[in-house]
Amino acid sequence: MRTSTRTIATLTVIVTVITIAITVGAAKARPALDPAQYTRQTLTHGGVERAYYVHMPKGHTPTRPLPVLILLHGGGGSATQALTSYPLLPLSDREGFVLVAPNGTGPLPAEKMLTFNSGFGFGWAYNHHVDDTGFIRALITELAKTQSIDRRRVYLTGMSNGAVLCHYAAGANADLIAGIAPVVGSAGGSVSDRTPLTWPARPARPLDVIMFNGALDQHIPLEGGWQKKHAERAPRFIASAQQTANFWIEANGCNPTPKVEEMPAQQATRYTWSGGREGTRVVLYVLHNQGHAWPGGKGARIVADTPSPLLDTGQVMWDFFKSRTL
Repeated sequence: MRTSTRTIATLTVIVTVITIAITVGAAKARPALDPAQYTRQTLTHGGVERAYYVHMPKGHTPTRPLPVLILLHGGGGSATQALTSYPLLPLSDREGFVLVAPNGTGPLPAEKMLTFNSGFGFGWAYNHHVDDTGFIRALITELAKTQSIDRRRVYLTGMSNGAVLCHYAAGANADLIAGIAPVVGSAGGSVSDRTPLTWPARPARPLDVIMFNGALDQHIPLEGGWQKKHAERAPRFIASAQQTANFWIEANGCNPTPKVEEMPAQQATRYTWSGGREGTRVVLYVLHNQGHAWPGGKGARIVADTPSPLLDTGQVMWDFFKSRTL
């Protein structure tokens, strides 16, 4: 009987490893990230060595401080996966900003199946209480020491799990971050609909926020409520996109009545709350033809949906960020 138990356990491990390999690699073949496009660097935070990738725009002058966009991958992804999936490298070259993609943490020695601890979930980082809001602060501080960056123009974006971390990292580090662009994320969530939602810390200063959510999303439901699709053993109860917007509207002191614009060509609706302190704004794009994906991305991972080709998310967020500084 003991032998049978061991056999079952061994088979379980094998199946788990195969599942991980399929999830990460077999969803859709992608070209490898060209090493000439980035440098891999590390820093130690909380006793753990953390890796991050830095892309300097073509033609940059080393002595000229440049704005920074930090890209946070989704749950189960990695920095290199995000850099190949979301077309921000050419945007970095075109617009002249430094693109930085850090890794989350995970159970494997390889840079795969990584997650961020983002307040109310998810995955290995959440279960192991990794200090990812502190890691983002340490990363920005390290970049200021090692790269020629404009510390008044540091922005965050992220997909899914990385989008949730955008909210929490900005709440905790508003003195370092000028704006965020979460893609299919939420600022609030809980393991139960009977317990209060977990929210980011109230930011010490206002900052610009632009969000992108899919009307068909079952991982981060637009209207909130229980996840219909999830990677955890049990679903999370998620705050709606409107509740998430309200968090930042109140934090910034924006006019609570939005300007609403229909965008037929993009199959989207844009909501803009303006008039915040220091001129801050909150913007929400609702993509009516999309679920859980990066609009304008190169293709769906097995754990995500097909991205809408009708909106260039990177260009939209950078046009929004251009004029915003600390």
